[in-house]
Amino acid sequence: MMRKPFAITLDVGSSRANHTGAWRTERPVYLDSLPPCNNACPAGENIQQWLYHAEDGGPESYQAAWQQIMADNPFPAVMGRVCYRPCETACNRAQLDSAVGINSVERFLGDEALRQDWQVPVAVLPKTRQPTGKRVLVVGAGPSGLSAAYHLTRLGIR
Repeated sequence: MMRKPFAITLDVGSSRANHTGAWRTERPVYLDSLPPCNNACPAGENIQQWLYHAEDGGPESYQAAWQQIMADNPFPAVMGRVCYRPCETACNRAQLDSAVGINSVERFLGDEALRQDWQVPVAVLPKTRQPTGKRVLVVGAGPSGLSAAYHLTRLGIR
């Protein structure tokens, strides 16, 4: 039996004989989909984006992360306390070691905004549409009802 050099692992012959080459006819399919945490968030937050800002650390980065949250959720300090965290259950990181504490980071950013008295720049929030003439009655003044009223107002609905 002839010994092959260290780097050679295939016998001399065609790609058919060596069972290689099928990859030449296959093309990758690129999907643009949400990360599991974003997909699982009942508030529809762009978690990936604000965590990106928050991970840099420092007041400017924290404020940028908070502003990103405010585009989707006007009450991060409240939601950081009452949300049941389905995003953490869906977190990919749990397969490696443990899930990212998304809820804790959101709570921290909300508390920091209150402590620092940050104001939401108008440019961060989606523009309020012209009044539609429609009216909605929102029952309940909890985080869900207030968030619904906030987003409806931004859509031009009284």
